Amino acid sequence: MAVLYNTQNVDEKYSAIIEPNLYYKSVLIPQVTFTDKYEAQAGGIYVHKLGGGKNTGVVPGTPGRDFSDEVVADSLIQMVFNNNFQKSRKIYGVTAANVAYNKAEAELAEAVKQVSQGWQTSGVACMVHEGTDMADTTAITKDNIKDKLIAMRKKVIDNAGDVNFAIVSTSVFEAYLQYTGTDYTPVMNEEVLGARNANFLGLPMIEANILNQSSAKYYDYAGTQQTEDLTKV
Repeated sequence: MAVLYNTQNVDEKYSAIIEPNLYYKSVLIPQVTFTDKYEAQAGGIYVHKLGGGKNTGVVPGTPGRDFSDEVVADSLIQMVFNNNFQKSRKIYGVTAANVAYNKAEAELAEAVKQVSQGWQTSGVACMVHEGTDMADTTAITKDNIKDKLIAMRKKVIDNAGDVNFAIVSTSVFEAYLQYTGTDYTPVMNEEVLGARNANFLGLPMIEANILNQSSAKYYDYAGTQQTEDLTKV
């Protein structure tokens, strides 16, 4: 399409700048919101879980008594690496040679982002499907967010768990902002986390716009595809 200044044609040019596509923020960060210590060059692994468990403390006795040996036992936790994420973007050499930007590099970067979006979504879907349901469906608002977070934290602690972070929806994070005001206290390096985050009641909260997806899929350890509605979280 010609560009006219009054009645005269002027030159047109394609910019070398690439407008970025939008993706959900990353919320699964190694050693922050999940551990990657189970990675292995295999299709699956079994992890030993020693006998014992929650609240298996030793009952006191009187000094000078003999030990009473117990036969140890363990169980196995199966971890199958059966979720594959791959993306191919086709370009032609003649096209790459005739644009002002590095097309191969740009397309590769875009494919990596799409793969990252895929495994992040599946990872969160797995957490939702296989996690423990609080069984409280009351909507979180600025008026009850403090009490709700304290109750959820207590639930985990009462079951001998550790509370290291909270991945929350955008509506919950906004309720937090409304409760505390427009300013929030950053925690950790936001560029590393890749998400807006804050420290509330000593609990790092990570805003997850990835929870806006209504149909997130992953394959469980048995090879069954599971679909979760993340908007219910």
